[in-house]
Amino acid sequence: MKPSSPTSPTSLPLRYRLRQALLLLALWSALGAAGCAVRTYPPVKYMPLLGKEKDVPTTAVLVKALGDRDLNLRAQAVQVLGVLSQSGNKKLKREVAKALGRALKDHDPGIRLQAVELLGKMEDKHANRYLINALKDTNPFIRDQVLKMLSAREVPRIQAEQQALAEAQARAQAQAQAQAQAQAEDQGQEQTP
Repeated sequence: MKPSSPTSPTSLPLRYRLRQALLLLALWSALGAAGCAVRTYPPVKYMPLLGKEKDVPTTAVLVKALGDRDLNLRAQAVQVLGVLSQSGNKKLKREVAKALGRALKDHDPGIRLQAVELLGKMEDKHANRYLINALKDTNPFIRDQVLKMLSAREVPRIQAEQQALAEAQARAQAQAQAQAQAQAEDQGQEQTP
């Protein structure tokens, strides 16, 4: 057996190696947590957009971020657009839906799926146009999700129409029975002298 060299990790005492491993693990965890916190802020390269004009909408910065090479940045931009989609401002919702429609053209299927899910949570009038276009997606899983979103929107409408139709038929039937009963009573009164 070959003796271990003084610089090899196995030549160090077990206690020292454990301490080193724990330190490395703690450092790695701390850097990972700090990295996540730093990534929640938009990259510095998008900040000049905010200073160029007096009123630069947030959606313009996020649309610019959707064109970035960094997958994580694009995913975060879609996530922020999802938060903005819950706003009460109709103009903002329209802009967000348009931006999410652009995200549906991303080359990464995860980004497209994320955009489909967020568009599915938006109002029909803002999102359906983009969801219908997403039915042409090359990924079958995304097309399936789009179909689920669109059918989930239509089921309540169809049920409401069916209920209204059933109520109208019941009213028409009740009215026809009332008329038939009234006619029978009229004929009964005419026959008795």
